[in-house]
Formats: sequence, structure tokens, C-alpha cells
Amino acid sequence: MTSRFHFTIRRPTSILKALVIAYVALLPYQFEVGNEVNFAPSDCLMLLAVLLGLYSLRYRNLVWTGWHFGIIALFAAGSLVAALRFGTLSRYELINKDAGLLLPFLSYAAITSAVTGWNDVRRILRVFVATVALQNIVAVGSYLAAYFFSVKNPFGRYGGLRLSGMLIDPNAYGGLLVAAFVVCEGVCVGPDPLFRKRTLWLFRATLAMGILFTFSRSAWIALSLALCVLFLLQTRAALRVLLAGLTAAPCLFLLLGNRFVPVFEELASRPKQVQGRFDLIDAAIEAFTHHPILGGGIGSFRIAQGEIAHNTAMWFLADFGILGLTVLLGFLGWFFIKAWNCYRSATAAQRPLALALLMAHTAMFGLAMGIEALYQRHWWLVLALIASSYRLTMRAPATRPAVAPLPAPAA
Repeated sequence: MTSRFHFTIRRPTSILKALVIAYVALLPYQFEVGNEVNFAPSDCLMLLAVLLGLYSLRYRNLVWTGWHFGIIALFAAGSLVAALRFGTLSRYELINKDAGLLLPFLSYAAITSAVTGWNDVRRILRVFVATVALQNIVAVGSYLAAYFFSVKNPFGRYGGLRLSGMLIDPNAYGGLLVAAFVVCEGVCVGPDPLFRKRTLWLFRATLAMGILFTFSRSAWIALSLALCVLFLLQTRAALRVLLAGLTAAPCLFLLLGNRFVPVFEELASRPKQVQGRFDLIDAAIEAFTHHPILGGGIGSFRIAQGEIAHNTAMWFLADFGILGLTVLLGFLGWFFIKAWNCYRSATAAQRPLALALLMAHTAMFGLAMGIEALYQRHWWLVLALIASSYRLTMRAPATRPAVAPLPAPAA
């Protein structure tokens, strides 16, 4: 006698999905409220989403791995090492690093719980690109108004010469624009892009201009790496983007006039800052040699040098040692593998979405070479969507080969 057990999994409620969409829409906005303290409305909305949708959160085996819990354990160990070494844990590390890690993990849990189908992935990416692009249109317009008519630009830093949008830091804003740009281009590979012709070209042009006006070398490196992925997987699409950029760049420089050239040369080179970044890398390697296994403890590099490492890998190497760097690379590498598996296994209609996520993850990895990018909210959005897409791909029923009909019996 056999018995059947039916397990029903309650789908996430519409409230959680709506709050996740609103959270994504608020990602481009951040406000400076005090010394080293920034306020992001999206964080408040995420806390609200978790509270209201607590019963809808799901632990899904395919989206969580030991590397996730390794990151949490690593920060706990690093905090303990720092407390034992210095006698206390600084307020900056306690709030910004330890407590600040809670919000990315909450967003990851909420997004992976809210995504139940490929339509959810597409909808979230569409909202993300649209909100970033619309905010960037205003920022680029203000930048051009300040350049041509000396109007005050509230979206710039360094005398208004570097575009920072609402994220305060030009490098972080450049990474946000690159993520939106490569998502837009990745989905365009398929027959159903996120936006139609006029809107698509408007978003493309303004996002590219915003990336240029940030003068963020880290963002430019991130974009280059993502386009390399596009070139390897979709050569025609990459050549189309490259030709469009080569055609538009001279026109833009002609429009901005001769006085933009020295500004571009000065902000793009910044030799003193480049040398300073290499000095920080050398200091991180030296700190690693003193504490090679567990590192000097969280915040040890910032306290010793008076500033952050501006490189995610070097930060982990100095503060958490070789163990920390291994956990970081394992964590990020897991998403690379799953994004690639998802791209290969997805259907023709879903593959552009998988390609867009793979490109965005590659771009953010490149951005991490120039800033401490682990806490970038849009990176965790990409990570959550990669894991969700992989889960959807693995749960899809295997396509069976068509079976030829049997021949009719002879009369």
C-alpha cells in the first residue's frame, strides 16, 4: 500500500513583491546626513519589506550556499580578532561593516523569496534600468547645464566636474550606471529588449554619457570587462556597441568644445591618485605579511593607514588574511559559475536575461578592483537575481526529444 504526501509551498505574497520592486526603484538614491553617515531610503523600505513579508520569506537550498555563511563567520572572526588586538571595536567598523552587512543579506533573502518566475526577473531588471536611467537623465542634464551655463550642479563632486548622481561617490555612481547599461545591452541580444527603440536609445546614450562624466576609472574598467564577456558570447552585439561608441564619442567631444579636452585629460589621468592607490596596495600586502592567516582584524588597515584600501580584495587580504580572500573569491566565484550554468541551460527566451546578469556581475567584480564594492546594493541585487535564475533553470522540466510517430500498419 502506497501513500502520497502532498506538500504545498505558499508563494510569496504580492506585498513582498511590490515592496521589492519599490526597493529596486529607490536604489539610485542616497543622502548624506552626517560625518561618514549616509541615509538610503531603499534600506528603510527593505526593512519594511522584511517585516511585512516575514511570513513570505523562504530559505531555498539552491540560492544559499556555505560561502554565504562563510562571509558572516569571517566578519565575526575579524571582529573578534580586532577586539582582542586593539581592546575594542571601533564605531565605524561596528556600524558600517558588521551591522551594515545585515542589509545586503536581508535584500538577498527578500529578492530570492519574491522571485518565482522569469517574469519577475525581467520585471525587476526593467525597473532597475528605468529608475537608474531616468535619474541619470536629470543628473546629466544638470552637468551639461553647469558646463555650458555655469548653473550650480547638485549632482557633482570635485567642483562639479565628476558626476556622482544621488550616490555621493562618483565611483559608486559609475558602477551603478555600468550595471544598468550592461543589463540593458545584455537583454537587447534577444528579440524582446527591456525597452522599445526611442526609449532604448535615450537610455543608452544618457547612461554612456553618465559613465563618461563620472571620470571613474574603476567604472571604465568594469564596463570594459563586461563588454569582453559580451564580445566572447555575442560578438555581433559587442561590435554594435563598440561601433556606436566610436561614432558617438567624437560628436560628443565636438559638442563640448576644446575646453573639455584638458578637463578630460586631467580627471582621467590623476597621476597622484594612481600612485596613491598603488601605495595602498603595497601597504595591504605588507599588512598581510604580518598577519597572513586571519589578518589584522576588521578595520586594522583603515586604522593603520588612515583611509580605506579602495580595493575589495586588498581590504580582505589585509583585514582577514588569506582565509578572508579565499572566502571572498569562493563567494563571488560561486555566482560566476551559477550565472554561466544558467546562461548555458536557459531557453532562447531566457538566455538574454542570464547574459545580462552575467555581464553585470563581471562589471561589479571589475569595479571592486577600485573601490570596496561589497556593500553596493545593486551588486547584491544582481547576485540575488543570478541565484534565483539558476534555481528557476534547475527547476524547469527537462525537454524531452520529439518521438517520431509509429508507422501505420499495412492493410
